[in-house]
Amino acid sequence: MVTKAELEAQVADLRRQLAEQTATREQAQRPEPHDTVADKIAENIDNWTGQLEEALTELEDLPHKRPILFALGIFTLGYLLGRSR
Repeated sequence: MVTKAELEAQVADLRRQLAEQTATREQAQRPEPHDTVADKIAENIDNWTGQLEEALTELEDLPHKRPILFALGIFTLGYLLGRSR
């Protein structure tokens, strides 16, 4: 039969192991501040680049998909530039 002292020693050992595991897990989950900021900046730049490429693709396709709207836009732009002087 196990004595009370042995059970208390086992409980103390299990508490110590749990504390070590929790500390290790928290340390592993905590990212470095520099890495986090750099990763966020890189992700934002990737998002902006993707949005810009998408907008340029739509602009390139505009004359083919909606030629009347494109012609009206070019005419308006030319008129405004001509009147700006």
